[in-house]
Amino acid sequence: MTANNRPLRTWLSWLFLVVIFTTACVFLSKWQFDRQAEVVQTNSRIAASYDAEPIALEEILRVDQAWSSTLEFRPVLVSGQYMPELSYLVRNRPFNAYPGFLQLVAFKTDGGSTIWVERGWLPTGSKSDSPDDIPLVDNNHRQLTLRLRPAEPTLDRTAPAGQLSSIDLKSASLLLSDMNVYTQSYGRLVTEYPELPTGQKLAKPELSEGNHLSYAMQWILFGLMAIGAVFWTISQERRRKQGLPPRKLKILNRDKDAEVEDKILE
Repeated sequence: MTANNRPLRTWLSWLFLVVIFTTACVFLSKWQFDRQAEVVQTNSRIAASYDAEPIALEEILRVDQAWSSTLEFRPVLVSGQYMPELSYLVRNRPFNAYPGFLQLVAFKTDGGSTIWVERGWLPTGSKSDSPDDIPLVDNNHRQLTLRLRPAEPTLDRTAPAGQLSSIDLKSASLLLSDMNVYTQSYGRLVTEYPELPTGQKLAKPELSEGNHLSYAMQWILFGLMAIGAVFWTISQERRRKQGLPPRKLKILNRDKDAEVEDKILE
């Protein structure tokens, strides 16, 4: 390899690395743009479902029907009776930075199916393993408005009797004598008539778009900076070979005396 070819091969190697890095930046920025679009679409779907008019549960979801994300937070109407003997506390549910539980109670509908109802948040009491006050339910006939939520996966954790480590509806439904139970979804209580004492009702979810857009712009900037750094270095190398002093980056609000000194030196 001749001396003249060494610099060329070096620059070609650097250019190759820059092309790879810039290509990676392009794909990463596209990935962030795609995630941004997904978040916007999800937020729009949730907002539309949350504000929709309530409809009878059986009209949009059957017991044997698979869960669909389009149903999330969809308000539904059910009538029937609570099953007080089938009540659980769901552990590890912080709310406004305070530890607590969710109350989960089975509800037998007039149509013969059973849906689990989340009746609000309860703060941890004087004993860390349970609330001090747990609202009681009875088996009187009631009309409920619920918001549909998906069941949660099983966690590899143990829980005391009468408690669940997650809203795992299949595990919660093991004591039910019939199989006509919704295990893919439960209902978050909105209203009930006649009313009963409940826990703290959870607020509407915050529909934030996150930082995906800013991350996408950052990846684009990184790619442009890499390209600019290579061409800047090539320019500096040419000036060096021509016997010229290296070009300095102009910094905003630089001291005037330093600028004058640089011009004299050049």
